[in-house]
Order: sequence, then C-alpha cells, then structure tokens
Amino acid sequence: MTSNAQNVKTLVKAIKQPNVRYKLYIDGGEGLVDSVQTVYKGLNGKTYGYDDSNKGTSIDAFAINNGLNAQQAEALSTLSVWGEDKDGNDSQKVTSLYPDDFDRGGYPYRDGSDVDYSTLSNIKTAPSEDKKNYTKITADVTIHLHLIDGTKVSHTYQTEVTPGEGNTEIDDATKKEALHADFMNQPWPENSILYKDKPTGES
Repeated sequence: MTSNAQNVKTLVKAIKQPNVRYKLYIDGGEGLVDSVQTVYKGLNGKTYGYDDSNKGTSIDAFAINNGLNAQQAEALSTLSVWGEDKDGNDSQKVTSLYPDDFDRGGYPYRDGSDVDYSTLSNIKTAPSEDKKNYTKITADVTIHLHLIDGTKVSHTYQTEVTPGEGNTEIDDATKKEALHADFMNQPWPENSILYKDKPTGES
C-alpha cells in the first residue's frame, strides 16, 4: 500500500516540471470547464488523445508518461481544473465571465472562443485539515482560453487536493486509449459541440 505521503511526493515531483499544459474542454451538458481525463470523444465516434506537454496533455497520458498510479492521476485531475479565487468564483465556470463570447456561459462559438489548457504553479504541500496525519497539495491553477476575436485570456484560482492511499496501476485499456486514440494531438471537429452562430445568434 502506497501511503498518502508517498503519493504526494511522487505527484509533486511530476507536476513541478516546467510548462506542462493540461488539455481542457467544455462539457456539453452543463457547460462547465473540465480536463480531458483519457480522450475527448467526438460526436463523429472518433477519439482524440493528447500527450504533448506543451500543446496539451490528457491527465491519463501525463500520468502514464510519468509513471504515476491511478490515485495520483485522480488527484491531478482535481488540481488541473478545480479551484476558487479569493472572491469564491468557481474555475469551472470561467466562461461565464465572457457572456458575449460563450453561449449560456459555456458553449463555444464556431471558429471562435474556446478553453485551451490549464497550468499549475506555486505548488506546495501542507497538513490536511480534513484527514488526520495526511498531507495535501496546494497550487494555483490558471485556466487559459481564447475569445471570438482571438484574444487570449487567463484566470488563476487556488486549488488543493489530498491524495489517497493506494498504488493502483493504470490499466492497459486506458493506456491504449490515452496514447493511441484515433487522432493524437489534433483539434476535435467543430461539430462535436453545440455551437452558436456568430452573426445570427442561433444555435
């Protein structure tokens, strides 16, 4: 059994690598920003995988390439997208800050706005307030996105997670899907998400 402390140590070492970008997408149901766990699945039935730390990587691809276990990958999934700023604003609702660029605060326009990736910085450890004798990881998570006119913007939030115990290996099926998707490191098709027409405002 790998302890919480060891999982923290291993994960912190991995995520402190410079310039790692975690691929993001907008959930088609609630319009919330989320990280790509294994692959992005398009309405065309194809899968889109990401394993480039600069262009963007899925959580599982990063975990596999850095020898992380499932518990560490799960913790990274939280760190990569969940957070709040000092005013209590939710990082997963960042698109609501740009109502003219994102339909209903979520869905991207065609050939326009979208979320891109997240980055982690100011990574530290501290005693967990929720679990006695456990250690948590704290960090700043920055969500990067672009608007209709191409302007790049970003917002930073505070995030934290307390990794659990355990050393579950990421299974072979997940490895195959994450690293050998139908398309690797390619943009997903625009018709995979509901888009709002820019000139008319119709969906």
